Amino acid sequence: MAKTLKDLLLALLNATLILLALCLFLGWKLAQSVQDIREGFAENLQVVAPLREEAQGIRGELAGLRSDLTSIRDQGIAISPTTQAKLDTALDRLNEIETRLSETQTRLAGLVENPEELIDYAVTTAAEAAAEKVQAVRGCTPSA
Repeated sequence: MAKTLKDLLLALLNATLILLALCLFLGWKLAQSVQDIREGFAENLQVVAPLREEAQGIRGELAGLRSDLTSIRDQGIAISPTTQAKLDTALDRLNEIETRLSETQTRLAGLVENPEELIDYAVTTAAEAAAEKVQAVRGCTPSA
């Protein structure tokens, strides 16, 4: 009886150690995959840097265009009220476009400087998608 109990405990210990080794190996591979994804994101975000510079150039051109339109409006040349209204509308639209471009440029700068946010979003989205697939396979969909 003691020998049987000893053999059972050794088998249990053996199985536990095998499972622990398997979990450690899978955890190591997962960490390695996450690191590879992170490096890939960092490399891909370097592509965004030229877009940021191009947005800065466009922003400068918009500022020049606004300056030209403002100087035309302020020259004191007699223009019709319709033309004056169109000029004011164009200036307002130009200001809106410049504001949106500035916001976009800020978001691009944030992505380049903090790729962790994008990585966190990607990992969260992937985890949610995987959880949904596992639930669908098990037939356990959450109630709506």
